[in-house]
Amino acid sequence: MKLFSDNHFIKIKIPGYLLLCVFLLQSCATHHAQYGDKAIAGIPTNDIDTSKIAHTFYLIGDAGNSDEDKAKKTLNQLHEQLLKSDKNATLLFLGDNIYPKGMPSKENQAGYSLAKTKLLNQLALSKGFKGKTIFIPGNHDWYNGIKGLKRQEEFVTDYLDDKKSFSPRKACPIDDVKINEFTTLITIDSQWFLEDWDKTPTMNDDCDIKSREAFLEEFESLLSKNKDKTVIVALHHPLMTNGSHGGQFSLKKQLFPLEQKIPLPVIGSLINFIRKTSGVSPQDLQNKQYNAFAKRMKALLQGQDNVVVVSGHDHNLQYIEHDNIKQIISGAGSKSEAAKAVYPNDFSYGKNGFATLKVYRNGKTTVSFFGQKNNQNKLLFEKTILLAKKEVAIEYPNKFPLTTKSAVYTADMIHKSKVHNFLLGTHYRQYFGDLIEAKTATLDTLYGGLKPESAGGGHQSKSLRLVDKDGKEYVMRALKKSVSRFLQSVAFKDQYIENEFKNTFAEDFFYDFYTTSHPYTPLAVGALADEIGVSHTNPQLYYIPKQNGLEKFNANFGDELYLVEERPSESQIKLKSFGTPTDIIGTDDVLEKLIKDEKYSIDENEYIKARLFDMLIGDWDRHYDQWRWGEYKENGKVIYKPIPRDRDQAFSKYDGALISLLMNIPALRHMQSFKKDIKNVKWFNREAYPLDLAFLKTATKKDWINQARYIQENLSDEAIDNAFTNLPKEVQDQTISEIRANLKSRRAKLADYASNYYSVLQKTVLIVGTNKKDKFIINRTSKNNLEVAVYRLKKDGDEFVSKITYNDSDTKNIWIYGLDDDDEFEVSGDHKSKIKIKLIGGQNNDIYTVVNGKKIKILDFESKKNTFNIDSKTQRKLSDNYQTNLYDYRKPKYNAFSGFPTIGFNPDDGIKLGINANYTINHFKQDPYTRKHIFNANYYFATNGFELLYNLSVPKLIGAWDFNLETQFTSPNFAINYFGYGNETLSDDDRDGMDYNRVRIRILKAAPQFKKTGLNGSTLTVQSIFENIEIDRTQDRFITLSNTVNPNVFESQQFAGAGLKYSYENYDNPSLPSIGMGFSIAGSWKMNLTDSKRNFPTIESKLNFNHKIDTEGKLVLATLIKGKAVLNNNFEFYQGATLGGDYDLRGFRNERFLGKQSFFQSSDIRWNIGKISESIVPMTYGILGGFDYGRVWQDGEESNKWHQSFGGGIWLNGLNVITARITCFKSVDDDARIAFGLGFGF
Repeated sequence: MKLFSDNHFIKIKIPGYLLLCVFLLQSCATHHAQYGDKAIAGIPTNDIDTSKIAHTFYLIGDAGNSDEDKAKKTLNQLHEQLLKSDKNATLLFLGDNIYPKGMPSKENQAGYSLAKTKLLNQLALSKGFKGKTIFIPGNHDWYNGIKGLKRQEEFVTDYLDDKKSFSPRKACPIDDVKINEFTTLITIDSQWFLEDWDKTPTMNDDCDIKSREAFLEEFESLLSKNKDKTVIVALHHPLMTNGSHGGQFSLKKQLFPLEQKIPLPVIGSLINFIRKTSGVSPQDLQNKQYNAFAKRMKALLQGQDNVVVVSGHDHNLQYIEHDNIKQIISGAGSKSEAAKAVYPNDFSYGKNGFATLKVYRNGKTTVSFFGQKNNQNKLLFEKTILLAKKEVAIEYPNKFPLTTKSAVYTADMIHKSKVHNFLLGTHYRQYFGDLIEAKTATLDTLYGGLKPESAGGGHQSKSLRLVDKDGKEYVMRALKKSVSRFLQSVAFKDQYIENEFKNTFAEDFFYDFYTTSHPYTPLAVGALADEIGVSHTNPQLYYIPKQNGLEKFNANFGDELYLVEERPSESQIKLKSFGTPTDIIGTDDVLEKLIKDEKYSIDENEYIKARLFDMLIGDWDRHYDQWRWGEYKENGKVIYKPIPRDRDQAFSKYDGALISLLMNIPALRHMQSFKKDIKNVKWFNREAYPLDLAFLKTATKKDWINQARYIQENLSDEAIDNAFTNLPKEVQDQTISEIRANLKSRRAKLADYASNYYSVLQKTVLIVGTNKKDKFIINRTSKNNLEVAVYRLKKDGDEFVSKITYNDSDTKNIWIYGLDDDDEFEVSGDHKSKIKIKLIGGQNNDIYTVVNGKKIKILDFESKKNTFNIDSKTQRKLSDNYQTNLYDYRKPKYNAFSGFPTIGFNPDDGIKLGINANYTINHFKQDPYTRKHIFNANYYFATNGFELLYNLSVPKLIGAWDFNLETQFTSPNFAINYFGYGNETLSDDDRDGMDYNRVRIRILKAAPQFKKTGLNGSTLTVQSIFENIEIDRTQDRFITLSNTVNPNVFESQQFAGAGLKYSYENYDNPSLPSIGMGFSIAGSWKMNLTDSKRNFPTIESKLNFNHKIDTEGKLVLATLIKGKAVLNNNFEFYQGATLGGDYDLRGFRNERFLGKQSFFQSSDIRWNIGKISESIVPMTYGILGGFDYGRVWQDGEESNKWHQSFGGGIWLNGLNVITARITCFKSVDDDARIAFGLGFGF
């Protein structure tokens, strides 16, 4: 091949090669059994002693066409096995139980009758079966809506006479079933996660879990609670699949890609290729929503060694073992489709069949797959997928010294340079390295004898739950915190990074950052809290060696310093420091109780006192999980009092020039050093703010002041001094004296803190009803004042709940939530108030009666019946938008600012330095925010030019349409290139210099637009535009010497126009994609406002693909095709179709070729070589090689030349988040072009 001269290569061979590549990249799945390199087709020896089997699961999915003959054969063969089973077994149907659209209503007689038959054929398998039968839902079961899903649930549970036989229940997302002492089954409705909730107004009506994030938190919690059991996670959609839903197609599917059996050779492969890369099907793993779900789930599962995932969805049998996840797919109950065994231990079978899963008492778990041969049941594959738990028999000493000297950190972790101390501070670092003489604890004697129960911990800490002989629970928490646990839970929720940060600068940084909290001051908090009656735990410091009492937990615990304390739970209700309640529950449970019935309430004064104590000791970390709640019953009412826990962040110290600067970023501004005064009371309380609004319904400013006075009067100097004597004597030094002094200083100002923070809470007020009938009466009682009274509607009359008066000098917004059931809202009063009131009705039929509705806005479901007796001044916004109608206590947020620098380089612009800053505003309507202001500034060193860009983003301004305003301003030195019109223009940089073709251009642009974004990655944009453009008449440059441009360009010209654009993008990982697709098509029209005849339409489009060549995605092919056409000659040179630069013909200068039409294609092969572990952050690195070709067309020019460039580069990717690359590309006409870029996309 002649690279630069044979242009026929471009026109003839390249398209053919591309089509061939498209076909070859479709991995060949088959219907016959496939085995991975290490998978064994034979049958391992069975255990003789079947009594060791704790439970057997029979797995069959997608049996929704059970009325067909081939399905009946499969079900009959499964039934034969079921009849031989004992009672320790579960028949698990894995979704898509009724094809094609779930359970219709009885009004659709034919559809209902057929659906009933299909379900009965499956339920018949339970006859004679001694075990349990459980159905989980699939996507097809949702296709008759939530009502259809509940109809199916009712039918199944009535037939089996077991409410738990359909799981999860009530169209909710998750449930757990205790199978036995060795095994837990977690059932998940994966379609719940994938559904468009805005199209389902009754979504989550009967569920405690109201958000996807809450579901993931519950799943994580269930995994943690069952660490010592074998956990079976059953969900319809697999997290990994190598069937058609995972982009693996058979040869037949390449020829017949559609449901209709129409042969489409070549086109069929293209259809499958687009399906695989685009994720356009919501039921394919590459789909944006499905992929996001799978990523989050896999990140939670990869660190688990006791979990098996079982699914249906793909109509085949598969076993996939990858990334420490064991995935079983048994979706061949009534349909069949090809699959492929990809990884070494994998198995696949593309015909009908089922699977069994045997869980043994010792944790061993085996899977068996059965298919058909000669109408007989045949075992196809069997494998042990979880090994028996090994008890490591290590004998530890029985005797230990009474005390042991130890430190939290090793010496090398605390020795830092002067530069480090200047930039990153000294914090409390020295105390982490000080040797402390602590009591040595043996669990068999501690607190009368403790047994370890389960490992756990928060986002940072590593802890072990302990229980004594009476069942009382304790926790031992290591003083040395975990970096990976923190980053996994907070920063990298969609990828597993548990071991990625070892030996990196980031790990060192976070270990050092943990020293901002004093390791031993939590020992003083209990004594301080006692003086003012705030509940507390009683941590004690111990050195806990590895010992026989730690049992199997010796692997991860022991031989370090721990704080041991009582666990705030039901087992400790008799503890005096917890207030001896009748029960102890978590924050989520309290929130559910508060909206369940008005008889539940918070002791607001006790909560205020606890919150003021947080401010006093500088504990900013008061999110929902830092509280437990004591329950007290009084006269038919249930009152909850707070039990604060985890005081690690009290008395923090953030010093160092760089750290102090970082602490001013709003995202971190709440993390304030413990000094004599609180720097900013509002920001200090950012973490607790949502809970404070949710719990403090009737508290007044006087209540806050009274509690502040109580603390001031009851917490004496002597008590403060004595509290810190509980710390190890080795650390009772000047630092502790300063902490005591600061504490006394803050105590004196506590009433001011109370007053200031009360004002913050009054700005936006939440009034929340219950899930029963409530009545809200809003009355403008006098100028600037309004009164809100809340009642419970009962048959025997309205029951008073509360009444509060608000003044518009303090309160700007009131959000009133009716929640479930039929609620009433009444607004009256002729007086004026500036307070904006939002009435959010919620479910069922709500009644709104509004007189003088100025500044009143009603929000409710559009598709539900409500009653409106309102005046013309009242705003009414009816929508089925889920987030708008949902009550979520976490919704109120502070506004936030963030920013980051940018850098780049290319020969035309030289070094480019920039900054990106954005300010996010969060009011009531958040999707995901109310407004965002984005500022960009870039400086180009080669031209000394700069540009300023501003973007305003307002999501869902009108219905589903977002509003954006894009603006740009460039300095007079800002430059573009001009080489003349045509495909064969000349350039000689060596002779003329690069400035010769540079054109100084001043741009002022504003482009308002409306944009609609789909769930799966599509965007439709409607835009108008105004531009003011002025070209500088620079002497001795091509623009002035060539006489090839309209002379008017050197005068200020104004343009107006409009555009329409559709785009679609979806990548598995935008910063380093291994599979994905992008497509856009845009049309626009512009007119010169000073010469209206000079107007022109433009159309342009692009298509790009990324596709992995090997299984792991180490080799990736990326290709981009783009074209543009200006449809007449009324455009200026800077508005034409150009090629050249970093994003098309990479071996040429920017705007190297200019014409009416342009076309190019770029193709890269990227090789992911490996990882760099010991770096700033975990990084992967690789190389790329690329080839570009393209050309422009211009009227009057005859040219057959296709310009080509080739080259390569190196790239670095940090944690699949940010990518840096350096490339060098060469063309025959220009010198080699080196470019550098850093960004969030490749």
